[in-house]
Amino acid sequence: MAMRAARGLLTILGLTSTLSACQQLVGIEDTTVTRVDSTGNAGAVQADTSSAGTSNAGAPAAGTGAATNAGRGGVVTQGGSGGASGSAGTTAGTSGSVSECPCSAPTPTCENGKCVVRGPTMAKATTYYIDRTEVSKADYDLFLAAKGSDSSGQRAECAWNQSYAADGAAVDAPRPIVNVDWCDAAAYCEWADKRPCGAIEGGAIAPADLNDSTKGQWYLACAGADDERYPYGGFELKADYCNEYFSGSMADVGKFTQCEGHYAGVFDLVGNAAEWLDSCDSAGGTDRALDNCQLGGGSFLKDTYTCQTHFEAARTDHAAVYGFRCCSK
Repeated sequence: MAMRAARGLLTILGLTSTLSACQQLVGIEDTTVTRVDSTGNAGAVQADTSSAGTSNAGAPAAGTGAATNAGRGGVVTQGGSGGASGSAGTTAGTSGSVSECPCSAPTPTCENGKCVVRGPTMAKATTYYIDRTEVSKADYDLFLAAKGSDSSGQRAECAWNQSYAADGAAVDAPRPIVNVDWCDAAAYCEWADKRPCGAIEGGAIAPADLNDSTKGQWYLACAGADDERYPYGGFELKADYCNEYFSGSMADVGKFTQCEGHYAGVFDLVGNAAEWLDSCDSAGGTDRALDNCQLGGGSFLKDTYTCQTHFEAARTDHAAVYGFRCCSK
Protein backbone atom coordinates (compact mmCIF):
# COMPACT_ATOMS: atom_id res chain seq x y z
CA MET A 1 0.00 0.00 0.00
CA ALA A 2 1.39 3.26 -1.04
CA MET A 3 1.18 5.84 1.76
CA ARG A 4 2.98 9.15 1.94
CA ALA A 5 4.92 10.08 5.02
CA ALA A 6 3.55 12.88 7.19
CA ARG A 7 5.12 16.27 6.42
CA GLY A 8 5.62 19.32 8.58
CA LEU A 9 3.72 20.62 11.59
CA LEU A 10 0.48 22.53 11.68
CA THR A 11 1.19 25.76 13.55
CA ILE A 12 -1.85 27.54 15.02
CA LEU A 13 -1.69 30.05 17.87
CA GLY A 14 1.61 28.58 19.05
CA LEU A 15 0.22 25.04 19.38
CA THR A 16 1.45 22.24 17.15
CA SER A 17 -0.09 18.98 15.91
CA THR A 18 1.75 16.35 13.86
CA LEU A 19 -0.02 14.59 10.99
CA SER A 20 -0.07 10.83 11.49
CA ALA A 21 0.84 8.45 8.67
CA CYS A 22 -2.78 7.34 8.46
CA GLN A 23 -3.92 10.91 7.70
CA GLN A 24 -1.93 11.05 4.46
CA LEU A 25 -3.36 10.35 1.03
CA VAL A 26 -1.34 9.59 -2.08
CA GLY A 27 -1.26 12.52 -4.46
CA ILE A 28 -1.74 15.26 -1.86
CA GLU A 29 0.93 17.96 -1.89
CA ASP A 30 1.83 20.43 0.85
CA THR A 31 1.32 24.18 0.31
CA THR A 32 2.01 27.00 2.72
CA VAL A 33 -0.99 28.99 3.94
CA THR A 34 -0.58 32.17 5.99
CA ARG A 35 -2.88 32.24 9.00
CA VAL A 36 -3.43 35.19 11.35
CA ASP A 37 -4.21 34.29 14.94
CA SER A 38 -6.51 36.22 17.31
CA THR A 39 -3.65 38.47 18.44
CA GLY A 40 -2.80 39.53 14.90
CA ASN A 41 0.35 37.42 14.63
CA ALA A 42 0.88 35.66 11.33
CA GLY A 43 2.04 32.05 11.14
CA ALA A 44 2.63 29.48 8.38
CA VAL A 45 0.32 26.48 8.31
CA GLN A 46 0.72 23.38 6.11
CA ALA A 47 -2.63 22.69 4.47
CA ASP A 48 -3.34 19.55 2.45
CA THR A 49 -4.55 20.21 -1.06
CA SER A 50 -5.46 18.00 -3.96
CA SER A 51 -7.11 18.25 -7.34
CA ALA A 52 -10.33 17.17 -5.64
CA GLY A 53 -10.39 20.14 -3.25
CA THR A 54 -8.58 22.28 -0.70
CA SER A 55 -8.82 22.13 3.07
CA ASN A 56 -10.35 25.09 4.86
CA ALA A 57 -7.83 27.70 5.89
CA GLY A 58 -9.29 30.72 7.66
CA ALA A 59 -8.63 32.73 10.79
CA PRO A 60 -10.45 31.28 13.81
CA ALA A 61 -12.45 33.59 16.01
CA ALA A 62 -11.52 34.15 19.63
CA GLY A 63 -12.34 31.38 22.04
CA THR A 64 -11.00 27.99 22.98
CA GLY A 65 -11.62 24.55 21.62
CA ALA A 66 -10.45 22.28 18.83
CA ALA A 67 -11.23 22.83 15.17
CA THR A 68 -10.95 19.99 12.69
CA ASN A 69 -10.74 20.91 9.04
CA ALA A 70 -11.11 18.07 6.54
CA GLY A 71 -10.48 18.97 2.91
CA ARG A 72 -12.02 16.98 0.10
CA GLY A 73 -10.30 13.63 -0.07
CA GLY A 74 -8.28 14.08 3.13
CA VAL A 75 -8.32 14.69 6.88
CA VAL A 76 -6.45 17.48 8.69
CA THR A 77 -6.76 17.88 12.45
CA GLN A 78 -5.86 21.24 14.01
CA GLY A 79 -5.50 22.22 17.63
CA GLY A 80 -6.16 25.85 18.50
CA SER A 81 -8.95 28.39 18.81
CA GLY A 82 -12.49 27.27 18.11
CA GLY A 83 -15.62 29.28 17.39
CA ALA A 84 -16.70 32.43 19.20
CA SER A 85 -18.50 30.41 21.86
CA GLY A 86 -15.32 28.47 22.66
CA SER A 87 -16.88 25.10 21.80
CA ALA A 88 -15.28 22.53 19.50
CA GLY A 89 -16.00 23.07 15.82
CA THR A 90 -15.71 20.60 12.95
CA THR A 91 -15.69 21.38 9.25
CA ALA A 92 -15.75 18.39 6.91
CA GLY A 93 -14.94 18.41 3.21
CA THR A 94 -17.02 16.63 0.61
CA SER A 95 -15.37 13.21 1.08
CA GLY A 96 -13.31 13.87 4.20
CA SER A 97 -13.62 11.37 7.08
CA VAL A 98 -11.76 10.19 10.13
CA SER A 99 -9.23 7.49 9.28
CA GLU A 100 -9.41 4.07 10.96
CA CYS A 101 -5.73 3.42 10.33
CA PRO A 102 -3.20 2.13 11.36
CA CYS A 103 -4.67 -1.34 10.92
CA SER A 104 -4.03 -4.82 12.29
CA ALA A 105 -5.41 -8.32 11.81
CA PRO A 106 -8.08 -9.45 11.12
CA THR A 107 -8.39 -6.35 8.88
CA PRO A 108 -4.71 -5.49 8.40
CA THR A 109 -4.77 -3.33 5.23
CA CYS A 110 -5.50 0.41 5.12
CA GLU A 111 -7.40 1.46 2.00
CA ASN A 112 -8.68 5.04 1.75
CA GLY A 113 -8.68 5.42 5.52
CA LYS A 114 -10.54 2.15 6.12
CA CYS A 115 -9.18 -1.08 7.61
CA VAL A 116 -9.98 -3.99 5.30
CA VAL A 117 -8.88 -7.56 4.65
CA ARG A 118 -7.50 -8.65 1.30
CA GLY A 119 -8.19 -12.25 0.36
CA PRO A 120 -9.76 -14.73 2.77
CA THR A 121 -11.17 -13.41 6.03
CA MET A 122 -9.13 -14.33 9.10
CA ALA A 123 -9.88 -16.32 12.27
CA LYS A 124 -8.26 -15.81 15.68
CA ALA A 125 -5.95 -18.56 16.91
CA THR A 126 -4.40 -17.76 20.30
CA THR A 127 -2.08 -14.78 19.68
CA TYR A 128 -2.29 -14.66 15.89
CA TYR A 129 -4.75 -14.82 13.00
CA ILE A 130 -4.91 -17.28 10.12
CA ASP A 131 -6.82 -17.20 6.83
CA ARG A 132 -10.05 -19.17 7.10
CA THR A 133 -9.46 -20.85 3.74
CA GLU A 134 -6.80 -21.32 1.16
CA VAL A 135 -6.32 -18.29 -1.09
CA SER A 136 -8.70 -18.77 -4.02
CA LYS A 137 -8.06 -18.02 -7.66
CA ALA A 138 -10.53 -15.14 -7.39
CA ASP A 139 -8.50 -13.71 -4.49
CA TYR A 140 -5.26 -14.14 -6.40
CA ASP A 141 -6.64 -12.48 -9.53
CA LEU A 142 -7.16 -9.28 -7.53
CA PHE A 143 -3.50 -9.39 -6.52
CA LEU A 144 -2.40 -9.90 -10.13
CA ALA A 145 -4.54 -6.97 -11.25
CA ALA A 146 -3.08 -4.73 -8.55
CA LYS A 147 0.56 -5.67 -9.22
CA GLY A 148 0.46 -5.90 -13.01
CA SER A 149 3.97 -6.47 -14.33
CA ASP A 150 5.61 -4.97 -11.23
CA SER A 151 7.53 -7.71 -9.41
CA SER A 152 9.75 -5.35 -7.39
CA GLY A 153 10.01 -5.23 -3.62
CA GLN A 154 10.21 -8.98 -3.04
CA ARG A 155 12.29 -10.65 -0.36
CA ALA A 156 15.98 -10.97 -1.18
CA GLU A 157 15.66 -14.73 -1.67
CA CYS A 158 13.04 -14.07 -4.37
CA ALA A 159 15.02 -11.60 -6.47
CA TRP A 160 14.91 -14.12 -9.33
CA ASN A 161 11.08 -14.10 -9.50
CA GLN A 162 9.94 -11.96 -12.44
CA SER A 163 6.26 -12.90 -12.64
CA TYR A 164 3.47 -13.79 -10.21
CA ALA A 165 1.29 -15.47 -12.81
CA ALA A 166 0.36 -19.08 -12.04
CA ASP A 167 1.77 -21.71 -14.37
CA GLY A 168 -0.23 -24.64 -15.71
CA ALA A 169 -3.91 -24.95 -16.46
CA ALA A 170 -6.29 -22.36 -15.04
CA VAL A 171 -8.62 -23.34 -12.21
CA ASP A 172 -12.12 -22.15 -11.39
CA ALA A 173 -12.33 -18.91 -9.43
CA PRO A 174 -13.74 -20.43 -6.18
CA ARG A 175 -10.99 -23.08 -6.01
CA PRO A 176 -7.55 -22.63 -4.42
CA ILE A 177 -4.98 -20.89 -6.56
CA VAL A 178 -2.38 -23.53 -7.43
CA ASN A 179 0.67 -23.78 -9.66
CA VAL A 180 2.29 -20.90 -7.75
CA ASP A 181 5.82 -21.08 -6.34
CA TRP A 182 6.91 -20.11 -2.84
CA CYS A 183 7.84 -16.57 -3.84
CA ASP A 184 4.46 -15.98 -5.48
CA ALA A 185 2.75 -17.02 -2.24
CA ALA A 186 5.03 -14.82 -0.13
CA ALA A 187 4.44 -11.80 -2.38
CA TYR A 188 0.67 -12.24 -2.19
CA CYS A 189 0.70 -12.46 1.62
CA GLU A 190 2.84 -9.35 1.90
CA TRP A 191 0.54 -7.45 -0.49
CA ALA A 192 -2.32 -8.41 1.85
CA ASP A 193 -0.31 -7.13 4.88
CA LYS A 194 -0.07 -10.70 6.13
CA ARG A 195 2.74 -13.25 5.84
CA PRO A 196 3.21 -16.90 4.91
CA CYS A 197 2.33 -19.01 7.96
CA GLY A 198 5.47 -19.54 10.01
CA ALA A 199 6.50 -19.21 13.65
CA ILE A 200 3.89 -18.16 16.21
CA GLU A 201 6.23 -15.49 17.53
CA GLY A 202 6.92 -14.16 14.03
CA GLY A 203 9.20 -14.94 11.13
CA ALA A 204 10.13 -18.27 9.60
CA ILE A 205 9.93 -21.60 11.38
CA ALA A 206 12.69 -24.20 11.15
CA PRO A 207 11.68 -27.41 9.33
CA ALA A 208 12.60 -29.36 12.48
CA ASP A 209 9.95 -27.43 14.45
CA LEU A 210 7.05 -27.82 12.03
CA ASN A 211 5.22 -30.36 14.22
CA ASP A 212 5.62 -28.37 17.43
CA SER A 213 2.30 -26.79 18.43
CA THR A 214 4.10 -24.26 20.65
CA LYS A 215 6.04 -22.89 17.68
CA GLY A 216 4.13 -23.22 14.40
CA GLN A 217 1.12 -21.12 13.33
CA TRP A 218 -0.15 -23.53 10.70
CA TYR A 219 0.42 -26.66 12.81
CA LEU A 220 -1.31 -25.29 15.90
CA ALA A 221 -4.39 -24.37 13.87
CA CYS A 222 -4.47 -27.88 12.37
CA ALA A 223 -3.40 -30.21 15.19
CA GLY A 224 -4.26 -28.13 18.24
CA ALA A 225 -2.28 -28.11 21.45
CA ASP A 226 -2.67 -31.91 21.81
CA ASP A 227 -1.01 -32.72 18.47
CA GLU A 228 -4.07 -34.43 17.04
CA ARG A 229 -3.85 -35.99 13.60
CA TYR A 230 -6.82 -34.28 12.01
CA PRO A 231 -8.11 -30.71 12.04
CA TYR A 232 -11.60 -31.88 13.03
CA GLY A 233 -10.05 -33.39 16.16
CA GLY A 234 -8.84 -36.76 17.30
CA PHE A 235 -6.60 -39.41 15.78
CA GLU A 236 -9.10 -41.41 13.73
CA LEU A 237 -9.71 -40.76 10.04
CA LYS A 238 -13.32 -39.78 9.30
CA ALA A 239 -14.46 -40.55 5.80
CA ASP A 240 -15.32 -37.56 3.63
CA TYR A 241 -14.66 -34.98 6.32
CA CYS A 242 -11.86 -33.48 4.22
CA ASN A 243 -11.17 -33.56 0.48
CA GLU A 244 -8.37 -36.14 0.65
CA TYR A 245 -9.73 -39.40 -0.73
CA PHE A 246 -8.43 -39.31 -4.29
CA SER A 247 -11.60 -37.48 -5.22
CA GLY A 248 -10.05 -36.61 -8.54
CA SER A 249 -10.43 -32.86 -8.27
CA MET A 250 -9.81 -29.82 -6.15
CA ALA A 251 -12.85 -28.49 -4.27
CA ASP A 252 -13.98 -24.90 -3.81
CA VAL A 253 -12.37 -23.33 -0.76
CA GLY A 254 -14.36 -24.03 2.42
CA LYS A 255 -16.71 -26.51 0.74
CA PHE A 256 -15.83 -29.32 3.16
CA THR A 257 -17.39 -27.74 6.22
CA GLN A 258 -16.53 -30.70 8.47
CA CYS A 259 -12.86 -30.22 7.68
CA GLU A 260 -12.67 -27.45 10.26
CA GLY A 261 -9.52 -26.74 12.25
CA HIS A 262 -9.06 -26.35 15.98
CA TYR A 263 -10.17 -22.73 15.73
CA ALA A 264 -13.69 -22.02 14.48
CA GLY A 265 -14.05 -21.17 10.82
CA VAL A 266 -10.66 -22.45 9.58
CA PHE A 267 -11.10 -25.02 6.79
CA ASP A 268 -9.11 -27.44 4.62
CA LEU A 269 -5.88 -27.57 6.59
CA VAL A 270 -5.67 -31.19 5.49
CA GLY A 271 -6.44 -32.18 1.91
CA ASN A 272 -7.58 -30.08 -1.02
CA ALA A 273 -4.37 -28.11 -1.78
CA ALA A 274 -1.00 -28.52 -0.07
CA GLU A 275 0.06 -25.20 1.44
CA TRP A 276 3.39 -23.37 1.21
CA LEU A 277 4.81 -22.49 4.64
CA ASP A 278 7.46 -20.01 5.76
CA SER A 279 9.91 -22.81 6.39
CA CYS A 280 12.87 -23.08 4.02
CA ASP A 281 16.46 -24.32 4.20
CA SER A 282 19.54 -22.84 2.54
CA ALA A 283 20.30 -25.76 0.23
CA GLY A 284 20.73 -23.41 -2.71
CA GLY A 285 23.66 -21.61 -1.13
CA THR A 286 24.11 -18.37 -3.04
CA ASP A 287 21.32 -19.40 -5.42
CA ARG A 288 18.32 -18.94 -3.16
CA ALA A 289 15.97 -20.12 -5.89
CA LEU A 290 17.20 -23.66 -5.18
CA ASP A 291 16.40 -23.64 -1.47
CA ASN A 292 13.87 -26.24 -0.30
CA CYS A 293 10.65 -24.97 1.28
CA GLN A 294 7.96 -26.91 3.11
CA LEU A 295 4.31 -27.52 2.28
CA GLY A 296 1.79 -28.75 4.82
CA GLY A 297 -1.41 -30.78 4.89
CA GLY A 298 -1.13 -32.78 1.70
CA SER A 299 -3.80 -32.53 -1.01
CA PHE A 300 -6.86 -34.32 -2.37
CA LEU A 301 -4.69 -37.07 -3.88
CA LYS A 302 -4.46 -39.42 -0.89
CA ASP A 303 -6.25 -40.43 2.30
CA THR A 304 -3.06 -40.69 4.34
CA TYR A 305 -2.43 -36.97 4.82
CA THR A 306 -2.63 -35.55 8.37
CA CYS A 307 -1.68 -32.40 10.25
CA GLN A 308 1.76 -33.95 10.64
CA THR A 309 2.23 -34.27 6.87
CA HIS A 310 4.91 -31.99 5.44
CA PHE A 311 7.01 -32.34 2.34
CA GLU A 312 9.56 -30.12 0.64
CA ALA A 313 9.91 -28.68 -2.83
CA ALA A 314 12.33 -26.21 -4.35
CA ARG A 315 11.43 -22.57 -3.86
CA THR A 316 10.88 -22.30 -7.63
CA ASP A 317 8.64 -25.35 -7.90
CA HIS A 318 4.96 -25.22 -8.73
CA ALA A 319 2.39 -27.99 -9.13
CA ALA A 320 -1.33 -28.46 -9.66
CA VAL A 321 -1.76 -29.16 -5.93
CA TYR A 322 0.55 -26.43 -4.49
CA GLY A 323 -1.46 -23.62 -2.93
CA PHE A 324 -1.25 -21.53 0.26
CA ARG A 325 -2.96 -19.43 2.89
CA CYS A 326 -1.58 -16.54 4.96
CA CYS A 327 -1.22 -15.75 8.65
CA SER A 328 -0.94 -12.46 10.51
CA LYS A 329 2.40 -10.77 11.10
